[in-house]
Amino acid sequence: MSFSVILLAVILCIVAGFLNGSFATPTKWMERWREENIWLGYTVFCYLLLPVLSLMVMDSSIFSQISSVPSHFIWVLVLGGLAWGIGQVFFALAFKHIGLGVNFVINISMGTAGGALLPMLWTKGAIGSTYSYIQLLGVVIFVMAVILTTAAGAARNKTSSGDDSSKGHASVYLILGVLFAILAGVGSIAQGNSFAFSNPIISKTALENGASLMPANTVAFALVFFGAFIPNFIFFMVKNIKSSSLHCFAAPKTGKYWFYLFLMALGSWGSIVVFCKAQAVIGGDLAPTIAWPLFMAFIILTANFWSFMTGEWKGAGRKAISLMSVSIVLLVSAVVVFGANSMNKPATGQQVVKVQTLKDSKPSA
Repeated sequence: MSFSVILLAVILCIVAGFLNGSFATPTKWMERWREENIWLGYTVFCYLLLPVLSLMVMDSSIFSQISSVPSHFIWVLVLGGLAWGIGQVFFALAFKHIGLGVNFVINISMGTAGGALLPMLWTKGAIGSTYSYIQLLGVVIFVMAVILTTAAGAARNKTSSGDDSSKGHASVYLILGVLFAILAGVGSIAQGNSFAFSNPIISKTALENGASLMPANTVAFALVFFGAFIPNFIFFMVKNIKSSSLHCFAAPKTGKYWFYLFLMALGSWGSIVVFCKAQAVIGGDLAPTIAWPLFMAFIILTANFWSFMTGEWKGAGRKAISLMSVSIVLLVSAVVVFGANSMNKPATGQQVVKVQTLKDSKPSA
């Protein structure tokens, strides 16, 4: 693999991680809208409009090209997306209690650890192998990162809060926010494993039926996002109706908020598209080894960069910042461990479609 290919892949992974880690930042600039306004608008843009429009631009016949895929592969993706969508509701609710940085660390830790452990149950020869022990090491590092992150949040609340009553409320909100972030992580586990199960056959079928590389490797994500749209739309629409806040969408001086919603959706969905491109550039078995760890690492670093830049840790104290910094280092280390260990994974016996390199792919439609 040439240096230019590696450099391009690294740049794409950095861009993808930056987009994903930044997606929630515009919520801090939309003070005239209520929380349920922001997340309802985001739901429509992110989980429905952008995936459909981008796939139509890539290849308008992509859905007909996967019509021969056995229905259970499609349903696994949609149901995995449904579970992920429920988790994303909790992810959104956690923001007001624990902020960007802590929320991302806990969610990614849970999702990645679960995604590392569960496949070993159905991968022949995995349990008891060197691969399984290294995976467990990565999970232990993730658990340590979550513990330190929670401790950092507690130290921040202790320093930032005033009287004992305020500190008590802050502790309750911290526990609630951590619980929500953990539940979001459970949803991410379901999403990750459903994608790992269904994507190989879906992308293979799309390529065999004439799809180009990018839509073939992206359409499964679109189905996951569609599944996530359902619970998010229902929850936040009901919340808007109950709070009678739909009128806020037409509030004065909020025209730019629609652009912020687009940026949020672009951060989430756009990061997936760029990440798929990075995988295509690398190709083969090196894709999960190089692209995925870089993607996760830059999500973590970007989210915490915005967390500090937007004042979430202002006045938190040296202890809280030190604990959070160590947890970020641990989390990135665990991601690297999982990425490197992917080369040791035993064969599943299932036919898996390797991501093609760009030079082997068909011309884009």
